[in-house]
Amino acid sequence: MSSPNIYGPDPLILDGRSGYRYWVHHPIEFMRKQEIDERLSGFPVAVFRPEGRPAHETPTVIGLQGMAAPYQWNAFLVPTLLDMGIACVLFDTPLAGERSLARNFRGDMLSELVPLLEQSSKVEVGLVPLLMEIVARDIATVVRLIQDRHGLGDSRQALFGVSLGTLLAAYAFMRDGVGARLLGTLGHADLCRFARSYTPRFAPLAASLPGRLLSKFAGLLLGPIVPATVDFLGVLNELCAGGEVCIGSNPMTFLERVTGERRVRFLVGREDHLVHPADALACAQRFPDGACYVVPGMGHGQGSMGPSFVEHVRYFVGTQLGDWRW
Repeated sequence: MSSPNIYGPDPLILDGRSGYRYWVHHPIEFMRKQEIDERLSGFPVAVFRPEGRPAHETPTVIGLQGMAAPYQWNAFLVPTLLDMGIACVLFDTPLAGERSLARNFRGDMLSELVPLLEQSSKVEVGLVPLLMEIVARDIATVVRLIQDRHGLGDSRQALFGVSLGTLLAAYAFMRDGVGARLLGTLGHADLCRFARSYTPRFAPLAASLPGRLLSKFAGLLLGPIVPATVDFLGVLNELCAGGEVCIGSNPMTFLERVTGERRVRFLVGREDHLVHPADALACAQRFPDGACYVVPGMGHGQGSMGPSFVEHVRYFVGTQLGDWRW
């Protein structure tokens, strides 16, 4: 197995705080097309350390953003954690930010699929376990990086995720035992339930052979976004079926590895149209020390009333990591 090459650090300022930016290059085989895989093999890692706290006594939070979203969308975590005396580490997952194919930084997954289809790459459900494995490997690389370069080896380590980032963080947390705490927002750790909530009722029809033929015809008229959408629905539809891929890639498959001293917390919105609060509640109840908080008026990242999503998450992080505060 190849080892990653790590370059840097360079100075970085995010949300008014100074940190370090590394570039990690670790070859992957995601689409098995050299040009695409090379683009996805390199990613930035942003490290922020609080001043005045010994590194070996400093807790750390490693944060992942949602589907195709750049790590900068988690910038609000940096001052929140640093002011608590907790280090914050962020990086881009495949198809996001500087690891993107579209490079539009909009967090739009469909626009990421278009370049794949334009190069005749097939978007299929088998990419899901590959994505899980790649991000789990990247998290392990990041853990080694912050310990080797910054001395951040304290056992008080948490994985934080937004939406898909919650699933990706949960996989490393549950399968590989990374982290003492899992903090998920706008998501939970059950891949199959997650896919079902994302999948519209017409997905089976769209993913069928007639649906795909129609999508190709529509793509000639309306552009590649139509077949990209149908391919994405096809992946969701297969995950909903709960087959072998879903089971092997589902963090909940490794539930028995999460012992009672490892805390799991989810924060979701009652008006979330993508992640069903009932699913998050049911998922949390399966952990020895799990809980889920449902925020009235909050949707998938946007609040329709009251404090904003960012303010809710800042409060959530502050309360769940309050005992790690200096």
